[in-house]
Amino acid sequence: MIFLSRLKRVIKKISVSYRENDSFSLTLSYVLKILNKKLFLLCQHLYGARHTFRPAYRAAKKQRLIEAHKQGRAVLALCVAGGVGDLLVMARFIRDMHKEAGGFSYDIFCAHPVIARWIFANVLGFVHAEYDTALRLGRLKVFYDAEFHLNQGVKIVRQSKNLSRLSSGQFSKILQNIGRSAKDLRLYIDNQPFLDNALGRVAVYSNASRRDFLHHIAGVSYGGDLLQVPCTADVLERFSLHGRQWITVHNGFDTNFIVGGERATKCYPHFDRVLEHIKRLRPDIFIIQIGTSSSIRLLNADLDLISKTNLEEATALLQGSTLHLDNESGLVHLASCLGTRSVVVFGPTPSDYFGYPTNININPTFCGGCWWINELWMDRCPRQFEVAECLQTIDPERIAVAFLEAFGRSEPLTVV
Repeated sequence: MIFLSRLKRVIKKISVSYRENDSFSLTLSYVLKILNKKLFLLCQHLYGARHTFRPAYRAAKKQRLIEAHKQGRAVLALCVAGGVGDLLVMARFIRDMHKEAGGFSYDIFCAHPVIARWIFANVLGFVHAEYDTALRLGRLKVFYDAEFHLNQGVKIVRQSKNLSRLSSGQFSKILQNIGRSAKDLRLYIDNQPFLDNALGRVAVYSNASRRDFLHHIAGVSYGGDLLQVPCTADVLERFSLHGRQWITVHNGFDTNFIVGGERATKCYPHFDRVLEHIKRLRPDIFIIQIGTSSSIRLLNADLDLISKTNLEEATALLQGSTLHLDNESGLVHLASCLGTRSVVVFGPTPSDYFGYPTNININPTFCGGCWWINELWMDRCPRQFEVAECLQTIDPERIAVAFLEAFGRSEPLTVV
């Protein structure tokens, strides 16, 4: 079922792309990108789910459930969707839910279990992370007391009779809140991600944002932005950064998205000019560019580390950074977990939903906020402009001035 729904989405995207481009060659290039990405991911999922059919694996799952029940604990399956930023937001939510309710352990099921293991490593109750395909193909639902789905919202799609018996008073209250909110938000949650823009408006007018909307839904108190995330400090020695002061810059996007060109609509195209202004006024600032294959090399960065660090190494660089410069991305969420402030340029994604109050959030002077207004919002401007005008109209000097003002009073916080 999940493969069929994903195949329908792919076909729809290809159809819309061809209709808007009216070009066979451009559409073919787009199709090849999708096939390359999706087929590789499909093979990963199928290979990653193979062990779920082994009797020894299933017996261990069953035994863990029995032992947890003897200790009065529930075992949950958490199906999570999204990139690094989304998973960090969810990790904070589970951290705070566990602090208030306790009494449960959980496994994470997602598209990238390696990333999930890294993010949830220090969150209480976490046991294991697997491909989300494993939960369905391996028929593992019988080994869990409940199955939660988390994305921009949260809902409980299945729960056993044991859950109410094993739930504390506070946990029962949280479950009731989630169930009640899921009914109120059903239209948005059942159509994710297509109505995420509207759900974001609901969050804002509920006095919440991306960072704490899951908490709002469940009635859980927000425990703050800081989150302990594993990092590898060896990268500082490898690039001779000990004793230096630096800033980080990133201009990429989530590689789970497939775009026809080299840059997504949410990526600010003039960061090199921003860095040029910064270098002219403060030549002493050492600039490190971080990111993956979706980033574009900035000539005014002093050290290019695109695709040269893993997530744990990038975490160490962000943790030591005086200030981070970015468009709205997962690395902004990561920086907030580490106590590092960011200067963030917003375009298609709205700052009142995705922005952190401790950051300097720069909004467009024209348009903006078209996040998930249609299927291809990351690929091309929904208003049919040749480029995303919302970001084009933000003056690089305006960003540089805001950055240098923030740089003068930035002090990295300590994660506790």
